[in-house]
Amino acid sequence: MMEVLNEIARALPASDKPIIKQIYNQEGQKMLAIGLKKGVVFPEHLAPSKAKLMVIQGEVDYNTETESFRFQSFDTYDIPMNVKHSVVGFSNSIFLVLFGKPEAKN
Repeated sequence: MMEVLNEIARALPASDKPIIKQIYNQEGQKMLAIGLKKGVVFPEHLAPSKAKLMVIQGEVDYNTETESFRFQSFDTYDIPMNVKHSVVGFSNSIFLVLFGKPEAKN
């Protein structure tokens, strides 16, 4: 995992779009590492399952239609399902998103 995080950190200063690397995907669980240069937006989307955001480096703004939160290194946040959100790099940032198994549909 450290190799992937270092790769993102090296590419971050020159990237004008999110850098997304899959770290883990097994038995319905997934982990992504995402790098955002200051001002770069990870576009609005819905979480496909229960998910947790964990900031590794820098600061990000997590935005919904009604709220905005700023998270910094080592902060974690449980991302609610069915809430559209975006993430913006407040500074050059790297964060992990951990996805649980998708919810069964009735």
